[in-house]
Amino acid sequence: MYFLKQVLSKICCAGLLFAVSSSSYASNQIEDVEARLSKQRVWFVEHERKAAKASLSTINKWRESYGDYPLFPYIELAYLKKHPYLSNKQAIRAFLHLYEGTALEWSLRMPWLRYLAKKNEAILFLNDFKPTSNAELNCHKLRFQLQIGGKIEDLADDIMPLWVVGKSQPKACDPLFKQWADAGLRTTDMVKRRVVLAADGGRHTLIPYLTRLLPKSEQGWAKLWHSVRRDPARITRLSSFNKTAEYAQIQVYGIQRLIWRDPERAIKHYGKMLEHFSIDAKSLDEIHYTFALALASKGHDQATQWLTRIPRHLKDSKIVHWHLATYLRNKQWDKVIDLYHSLPESLQALSANKYWLARAEVALGINSESASFTQLAQTRHYYGFLAAARTQIKYHLNHKGVEIDLDILARLKDAPSAKRAYEFFVLQRYTQARREWYKFKQGLDKIEQANAAYLAHQWHWYDQALRGISQAGYHDEVSLRFPRAYVDLYQKYSEQAGIELTLAMAVSRRESSFMVDANSSAGARGLMQIMPATAKTLAGRKFNPYRLFTAETNVELGTKYLAQLTDRMNGQIPLAIASYNAGYHRVLKWIPQEEPVPLDIWIETIPYKETREYVKAVLAYQQVYELFNQQPKDIFADIVNKHVVKRR
Repeated sequence: MYFLKQVLSKICCAGLLFAVSSSSYASNQIEDVEARLSKQRVWFVEHERKAAKASLSTINKWRESYGDYPLFPYIELAYLKKHPYLSNKQAIRAFLHLYEGTALEWSLRMPWLRYLAKKNEAILFLNDFKPTSNAELNCHKLRFQLQIGGKIEDLADDIMPLWVVGKSQPKACDPLFKQWADAGLRTTDMVKRRVVLAADGGRHTLIPYLTRLLPKSEQGWAKLWHSVRRDPARITRLSSFNKTAEYAQIQVYGIQRLIWRDPERAIKHYGKMLEHFSIDAKSLDEIHYTFALALASKGHDQATQWLTRIPRHLKDSKIVHWHLATYLRNKQWDKVIDLYHSLPESLQALSANKYWLARAEVALGINSESASFTQLAQTRHYYGFLAAARTQIKYHLNHKGVEIDLDILARLKDAPSAKRAYEFFVLQRYTQARREWYKFKQGLDKIEQANAAYLAHQWHWYDQALRGISQAGYHDEVSLRFPRAYVDLYQKYSEQAGIELTLAMAVSRRESSFMVDANSSAGARGLMQIMPATAKTLAGRKFNPYRLFTAETNVELGTKYLAQLTDRMNGQIPLAIASYNAGYHRVLKWIPQEEPVPLDIWIETIPYKETREYVKAVLAYQQVYELFNQQPKDIFADIVNKHVVKRR
């Protein structure tokens, strides 16, 4: 064991690579291994698809020459997935046994079980079945258990959870569900529970089908759930509602949706709802919580009276934030202090609440800045940097390296799963690389996970290195959590765009954790998460969106876009960062139209939580990256000294 000791800036600027023997013999050995691997990679890419159409004898012949290549199991997998037949049963079972618990297992077990189900091979299916969350396979398992003599009554407790869900289940489950229902085991209560699940967050298009399963006397209730899901204002038509607990539940659900869509209408209806229905205390607390959250986030003038209704035991960081923001908008510093002291200790301990208490105390002259902010200023995060900037205390990175065991590192590097992950990474097949890596890490303890993070860093697999070291619990290993990934590209295009290198890297750190193939549900792509439409506008010509998965193209366009936003926001960096996340025109609506607002207050009162946390993170990350430099810029000095002003 030895402690990795290097100056932080040098650690972050250089890869953590092991020294290699300088002897010509060792060098030649390494060159021979690399040459062989390069040849094997070319062969693998050419033969993986061919394997699906090959014969088992051909696969065995290839094994003679390429069986030692880490990804050769995927050649076997390609063949077996395409031929999951009974004639290959022995080979399939041998493969599943050999790769049990790895990323390879379910890639074959799934098609094998589906084939057995299709062939109605009950015994084989049950023998090779393993616990899974897949509803289709679970339905097949239960059906086969019935087929070999199981009783529907004995399996009812396993069938019910598969049916009582808020979405449609696979068609493979239909025969099982029919047999269960025909046996009289599906109750009206179960149908009603499923209606509620479908309405409240599930697939509401399922409700008409469920409605038909209910007695005529209950169908109106289900139809009302459906209509309120589609239009929460439907709750205001009280003539449609019986004064029962079941109908009150629809009211509770609907009014919590209506407050977000039409606050005035929801507030007006609240009193009428209490007159017509008996609402239990727990549901009232839920309504008050939602009203407070919605009204405060919208800056509504009645927000405070709803916020004060939240009992102490229900206060959480989300509701406290908006309670705080309501007072900050009006600079009601005395109420900020009162709010802080009303909080449970767990919330008082949060950095955000400590910062604003200190800010309020200074504003009211209760405490000096030095005394109030000193503790926070010792920490490495957004509020710690704010506190340090206010007191002119030196910023703290609090870097702590991790003990690296060379024997553990070598063992991890030599593990078959790690080798497969690395090969996929080299081939730029990142999804498969991560799948192998995730499965591999599941069997590691914390020390091994930390060593695995260093191994990923050696490979320049930055997203897995920084996430891995955090998952292992080593949050102060700053060099891995903030790598200078693709620094040459960021340097080149940041200078070209006229923005700070550290800003571009901070945005990428937040957007993708330096994952080149990052692809969001909204369609944003690559290191700096650029939307294809934005890329097309920036490129000024016909643009292939797949180019956004190329690091150079992505950084070039991302830095250009960030520079444009900075210019449009008159050089106000926090506003440009917010625009990068939420959109330029949306952020314009958040800019004060009257008197200027201190930057820290403006950031704290951004209406969208995602954007608010995004801005805080990017600013903190930029300051961290600045601290790697010999002459770091003070990012937070501007935050504590400047105001957000109306655009000219």
